[in-house]
Amino acid sequence: MAVWASNQQSAKLHSISLLHRYGLSFIDLRTLFAFGLPFILYLLTVAPTLYSFDSAELTTAAATGGFVHATGYPLYLMIGWLWSHLPLGDVGYRMNLLSAFCGSLTIALADRILRRLKVGSWAAFGALGVLACSTYFWGLSLIAEVYTLHTALMCGLILLLLAWGDHPTPARLGAVALLTGVSMGNHMATVLLIPGCLWYLVAVSPRHFFTLKSIATAVGAGLLGLSIYLYLPLRYSIAPLPAFNYAGWYDASGKFFPLDLSSPAGLWWLVSGQAFSAFMFSYSGSSLWPQIEQAGIQLSQAFFAVGVGPGLLGLVVLLRHNWRLGGMLLLMFLAHTFFYIGYGAGDKKTMFLPTYLIWALWLGVGYQWLLIWISQTPVLTLPESTLWCRIKTGQAFNAWETGLFRAVIVGLVLLALGWNWSQVNQSNDWRARIRGQTILTRVEANALVFGYWDTAPIVQYLQIVEGQRPDVETINRYLINDNDMIALIKQEISRRPVYIDVVPIELLDEVDVEADGVLKRLTWSNTK
Repeated sequence: MAVWASNQQSAKLHSISLLHRYGLSFIDLRTLFAFGLPFILYLLTVAPTLYSFDSAELTTAAATGGFVHATGYPLYLMIGWLWSHLPLGDVGYRMNLLSAFCGSLTIALADRILRRLKVGSWAAFGALGVLACSTYFWGLSLIAEVYTLHTALMCGLILLLLAWGDHPTPARLGAVALLTGVSMGNHMATVLLIPGCLWYLVAVSPRHFFTLKSIATAVGAGLLGLSIYLYLPLRYSIAPLPAFNYAGWYDASGKFFPLDLSSPAGLWWLVSGQAFSAFMFSYSGSSLWPQIEQAGIQLSQAFFAVGVGPGLLGLVVLLRHNWRLGGMLLLMFLAHTFFYIGYGAGDKKTMFLPTYLIWALWLGVGYQWLLIWISQTPVLTLPESTLWCRIKTGQAFNAWETGLFRAVIVGLVLLALGWNWSQVNQSNDWRARIRGQTILTRVEANALVFGYWDTAPIVQYLQIVEGQRPDVETINRYLINDNDMIALIKQEISRRPVYIDVVPIELLDEVDVEADGVLKRLTWSNTK
């Protein structure tokens, strides 16, 4: 028996040695559960084929080496191109699966952050479980989108900052800057994290940060990370241009003018998001308050209201006992939240995932504090240093009370799981494919089709990725202004069949409109 135990211990030590050798020492049972449980959930509920709106655009561009709207998203396109070749389902399903993987990776990395804060497994499960099952985080882990990759990179950035705080070196600062630049290649909202990053770097060790070597290393690494945007001009320079291109516009004759991504001006126009500049800081004064109120309601709903109090508690605890890290997370939270509160896009509800991620970290700290508090009588008489020591070590003294609170934590996760399942489950959602195939089945040969985001990208996916009906020309109305579209319709209506999803008011007196499936067939009117 002693020999067997000795062999088991030797095997365990050998396994640990192998993990360290290959850089996998961070993987353990808790990490596997933190990744595996949400991944299983997302696999059960992921959309089985392409989804609509931006999801169809991103899927088509990634699979075909095409271009998307601002800000270009080169990192997502490059990763997506590789991911789209997995031998699983259709291309739409594969790209949805990428979001599921990144959502699960976010939860696993967030758990690593909480472990750095000495948050125990029960508190971490309660906080991250609710995040994983919240409406928007869960929903955006089921369709092709850039947001869960953004949160995974954000977690990686926080972990690198914590590693730099442990041992400030130019190399570790370079790693922070490199990942920041790379993350911008997925989503420019990474810029909103920079004030918090700078706060942490200066607050932790200004002596190590403000050195020529450190700053030079950071600048060089940051530029290296940003060089991922060179993918766009390099891809643009390869002839012929991709069949799918949303970086450009159509004129009144139907000619497409691609944005010159090989020029600094063209590249900057796309990367800086100038196409959406009108949405930025859209609200002020009295119009801003309803947006703040709506964001607060949405946050409360994401954490079932019950998580609001412990989240605020976690914020306070972290600020009191690690003001450098607490200040960093608070600045990240405020910058991201208030930018998108003032953003005028109609789909901005999906853009608050980093806000929810930070709240989940605070919630984990708050839960850990409460787990200690409920197990001691009275807690408030303890010296502050002793209390924080017990919070960090996760000690528990009253098994019954602690067990009851753990049950409440788990119960809240299960409530979120059951409550949101029917709202976010996409496992039987074939609507986008059915809509696209219905359109391509019904339209006549050589037709011209105009459609918004719920029409054009879906049809183009079926045409370009799957090779259906190449004779049909499809134009997203986002890429042509209304006056030019009306002129083009008048030019083409006598030459070939013209279909549209929503008929412009200006045309109603000049054309007959015939409903044809999900589109309208336009012909010259003989009576109007």
